[in-house]
Amino acid sequence: IWRKMVRPFQRYYDWGRDIKILQEIGLPPYMQVYNEPSLPAEWEGHPIDEQLFIENLLYAVRDVYNNGGYVGLQFLNRQWLVDALRAIKERKGERIFNRMFFVAHSYGLNHPPDYAQDENAALGFLIYADIFQQEIGFVPPIIVGEGGWKIGSDEDNRYPPIDEKRHRDYHIEVYNWFCTGQLSNGQPLPDYLFAFCPWLIAAKLDDRAWYDSFAGDRNLLIEA
Repeated sequence: IWRKMVRPFQRYYDWGRDIKILQEIGLPPYMQVYNEPSLPAEWEGHPIDEQLFIENLLYAVRDVYNNGGYVGLQFLNRQWLVDALRAIKERKGERIFNRMFFVAHSYGLNHPPDYAQDENAALGFLIYADIFQQEIGFVPPIIVGEGGWKIGSDEDNRYPPIDEKRHRDYHIEVYNWFCTGQLSNGQPLPDYLFAFCPWLIAAKLDDRAWYDSFAGDRNLLIEA
């Protein structure tokens, strides 16, 4: 997946060039157009303006589609996703939906793999799948571009914190979805779920990293 570092308040004009580069080297142009647009950090001090973002998004999805790319949407805010899909429909852009995919960020916090009460879960992509079904009548391909668990997560006091052993076991369970054909909640693995790519970051600046952290190297998941 190609993701240009462009902010929600910015408009990018070179999607066609980027798609051509990928096509020339034989790569399918999966283009994620924006990232977590509802988060204040993405606005870099600018006032959050959903309508400004929607206008920039509409330009981007049209440009990606017209140049032969796959249009990748990414949202953390459910209402913003609904608003974007409806805006595309209002502009008569429904054909875009047939070459669209969704990039889910399915972080588990300290919830177990079968947790499905809200989107703060490895299964959080299911909530967005329901939105697509309701708004456009089908679920496009979904790729979890970020997700999984971070060591030390303890946000929900109903569950124990994520230690190294849970970190290993929970990620292995998610990997096994694709071996067994069954999600942790017992549902069949959906055909639309193309991949689950955990945020298994390695950094000495993050003591929640899975490896090469100043809190100590963590090898259980690597070994597993």
